Amino acid sequence: MTESGLPERPARRWLVIASSAALVVGALALVLWTAAPAPPVHVVFHVSGTAARATVTYSTFQDDGTQQEEVTSLPWRRELITVGEPEHGVLTVTIGPDGGDVACEVSVAEVERRSATATGARTSALCGF
Repeated sequence: MTESGLPERPARRWLVIASSAALVVGALALVLWTAAPAPPVHVVFHVSGTAARATVTYSTFQDDGTQQEEVTSLPWRRELITVGEPEHGVLTVTIGPDGGDVACEVSVAEVERRSATATGARTSALCGF
């Protein structure tokens, strides 16, 4: 009997088919897992204190941009949603010429990342992370 005349083994064929299917499913799962977009992350900037005027500068997490606002009453709060957890960011509060005190806090995914305080005219609290 020649090699081509040997009877085929059905069990071997099913083993090859099942192994191939498992490899394809595993490869597909790996591609979907690595290509999945990062989940959204909630970032909260919070400023409190007694200062009558302050300048607040904070990260927007869009094209490395920042936003600046003149604040005439505290507390101040800004909530942003980012794609994936940010590696860095900034919240800076500069007290106006009338003085007072401020406290800043940054939370990412409900975890406080940084807090700081400042007292006196034209001083700043920096909550960079």
